[in-house]
Amino acid sequence: MLNKKSEYQNLTPLWIAVFVDILGFSIILPFLPFFIVEFNSSPVIIGFLLSSNAIFGFFFGPILGKLSDNYGRKPVMLVSLAGTFVGFVILVISNNIILLFIARIIDGIFSGQFPIAKAIIGDIVPPKERPKQMTNIGITFGLAFLIGPAIGGFLSPFGIIWPGILASILTGFSAIYTAIFLKESLPKKINPNLQATFLANPNLVTKSTSLWKNNKTLTLVIQYSFIAITGGILQTTFSVFAGIRLGLGPFTVGILLSLLGIFQIIIRLLVFNRLRKSIGDPITALLGLGTYIITYLFFGITTQVWELVLLLFFLSFAGSISQGIITGFVSRSVDNQNQGKIMGITTAIDNLAQIFGPIVGGILLSFTGNFPYALVLSLLSVVPFLIGFRVLKFGYDNRKETKTEKIPEKVIETGIIS
Repeated sequence: MLNKKSEYQNLTPLWIAVFVDILGFSIILPFLPFFIVEFNSSPVIIGFLLSSNAIFGFFFGPILGKLSDNYGRKPVMLVSLAGTFVGFVILVISNNIILLFIARIIDGIFSGQFPIAKAIIGDIVPPKERPKQMTNIGITFGLAFLIGPAIGGFLSPFGIIWPGILASILTGFSAIYTAIFLKESLPKKINPNLQATFLANPNLVTKSTSLWKNNKTLTLVIQYSFIAITGGILQTTFSVFAGIRLGLGPFTVGILLSLLGIFQIIIRLLVFNRLRKSIGDPITALLGLGTYIITYLFFGITTQVWELVLLLFFLSFAGSISQGIITGFVSRSVDNQNQGKIMGITTAIDNLAQIFGPIVGGILLSFTGNFPYALVLSLLSVVPFLIGFRVLKFGYDNRKETKTEKIPEKVIETGIIS
């Protein structure tokens, strides 16, 4: 089996690719008011500009994931990085709103970094360790969102060209690093002859099942969808909530969002692994999902900044200890021939949540008071929590010896068994 050192070395290009992709997006956030003035646009147009990336990512994420199942993770990852690079180059030369849309759409079409990164984790990381590595993707995401807006704000006096140049340079570096250091992890690309041998032995390999006929996968995808939709509503409308309900300005909201990222990193480093080892992955995830229900409900009575800080801490706690585990479970529910496809589907769900989140959140915030907003978020969170009790029966407990651990190491090295 892969030892810890080599496993983490092979994952390094993934963290860089995801970090650069999110950094490139978040670095332009401080420029949104500038776009409205410079290109004589409206907030509605800018809203569509932001969502255009997610819309195209929704359609192309699963396609890129499936392509990686057929042709290999590394080539599709390199194509995705190349597309992102082109998108940022167009951003640099953008002198009108049309070019900005083209830049964001191209980035959305080639947004394969997330699903392919998660598929590679599914290929090379033992099942019981996948939740930990899936959580690391979230931490990488959070770090990029902490640093990106700060860089964008620092470079804002020079216009959009310098943030675009920086994002292009970083993406180019990521592509070169990936080309040199990322090892192909798709089993049939590594050793097709060995894979054929194992596929002929039903005692060693779990028979492949269609995703839509796999009850475990369907259950987990439904659970994942409700988590993503609820989180998407809050993420895309938090600034509006803080502004119109608590009267907070952009600077304070920025500080609060930075705190959210800091909380996530602290909890991931100090709490997450201890909980997993103590009570197991399924119970840890249930604890996080239950925390969501209560925390969202308290948004209905929040009136002070310190109360909002407390709620953000508990949201960070809930997300940090549950989302990576759920993604790991989704990965474990399919064989390696479908890792890219299922991770593409989860990424499409994330994009869908980013598309509809502002719409649903805006409608909820149009009602008087905070309670409708808080109640709907809390009720949506009840569904994945209840599904979690069914997931308990799947046996995905990281503390127990699994079937995979009883299989000879050579079988696991091929990545055929998930």
